[in-house]
Amino acid sequence: RPTDEEILRYERQIKEQQTKDTPLVSSLLDFSALEAEYENGELVYRNKIQHLKSTCLNMRTIKKDGNCFYRAFAFRLCELVRQHYQMPWYYKIVERAKQSRELMTTMGYDMSLLEDFWEPFGEILDKPEESEDKLLERFQTDYVSDTIVCYLRIVTAALLKRDRDLYEAFILDSFPTLEDFLATSVEPMGVESDQIHIVAMVNVFGIECKIANLDTTESSGINYHEISPMEPIQVDNAPSISLLYRPGHYDVLYPKPVV
Repeated sequence: RPTDEEILRYERQIKEQQTKDTPLVSSLLDFSALEAEYENGELVYRNKIQHLKSTCLNMRTIKKDGNCFYRAFAFRLCELVRQHYQMPWYYKIVERAKQSRELMTTMGYDMSLLEDFWEPFGEILDKPEESEDKLLERFQTDYVSDTIVCYLRIVTAALLKRDRDLYEAFILDSFPTLEDFLATSVEPMGVESDQIHIVAMVNVFGIECKIANLDTTESSGINYHEISPMEPIQVDNAPSISLLYRPGHYDVLYPKPVV
């Protein structure tokens, strides 16, 4: 019988073969491909997609490689940084990002070894005047995109270690220790994220994340799960990140402005 590790490795190999020609982050898309994907699916899915079409401008698909949440979150965060350049929120979010380095040092990580992981992320934060095409190009480049994802995974681990009293109870039902959870479900690349990863990122950066759930729950429209930070950035009209969730996968959403 194969070990759990061998099964996971085999599943990742299949996923890599299925998505090898898929961009890490797509250009802006309408919802036609999503509609086509579910055209023979249950009515509840098709109704929710129609609701998405009426309430959102566009979406971006993210490669299904187990890193989709972190990549989607990071790309949209960097887009918002670019869009809010030199506004109060911009300075505060860059400060939060730089504080993540202090967090990792406090929790025993050697930043001299992790500086290469911070550098691509830091460069984007320091050059938000770059074009949208340039930002997309960066996130479509394997090394740059994966390095940012890896950095955010380690930041997540550092936060969970620091605030273990808040998070440990949710972890110990499924893992013997917090350290075991971090070693198997947070720090490795290609491992899918759960709500605890999202909560950690929201709290690190102080930004709200709204998750639209494309599921079979009966409702008049698509349900959003809003995850708010414990210490939000205090500015007027602070932006938020919106993602589309389907079991095991996240994409980026662009809701229509509220008038």
